[in-house]
Amino acid sequence: MSMKENEEYLVNLIDTPGHVDFSSEVSTAVRLCDGALVVVDVVEGVSPQTHVVLHQAWLEDIKPCLVLNKLDRLITELRFTPLEAYLHLQQILEQVNAVMGNLFASDILEQASSKITKLEEDQIRPSQLESQTFDWSSGLEDTDDSSIYFSPKEGNVIFGSALDGWGFGIEQFADQYAKNWGV
Repeated sequence: MSMKENEEYLVNLIDTPGHVDFSSEVSTAVRLCDGALVVVDVVEGVSPQTHVVLHQAWLEDIKPCLVLNKLDRLITELRFTPLEAYLHLQQILEQVNAVMGNLFASDILEQASSKITKLEEDQIRPSQLESQTFDWSSGLEDTDDSSIYFSPKEGNVIFGSALDGWGFGIEQFADQYAKNWGV
């Protein structure tokens, strides 16, 4: 599907199947894109396919936007109170961010492993290698990971209901709330 935005941008939307059997289609689609919307069903939560899509976006260096979909079901089907819904959404966000943290840590550890391999090839003789120890966590502590996580206040999380055709970011919600309450 294609749509024009402000006569300046042409946006092509590629909808990939959500089932894990279609990971090759997701991989191909991600290579063709400049961005990605990762849709998570808030009732079902983080699925194996969520991991696959986030991993593919990570490999292609695409900064995705998280869409927490089917918010209406938390109210209509599960009958969550506002506090229960908030805690549930927070838990899902933490699960998605844990996936991102694992991708980040794996990437840093892989880079550290490559450096060790390079050192082994270039400088260290096998007899010296036995006495060498390496702090695997040093790369993690020294690298800023703040930009990889999803946070509504950063503007990379959208809440919505595809069935009912609505969605919003936290800024739009705050504007509407302020308008309704005269704040």
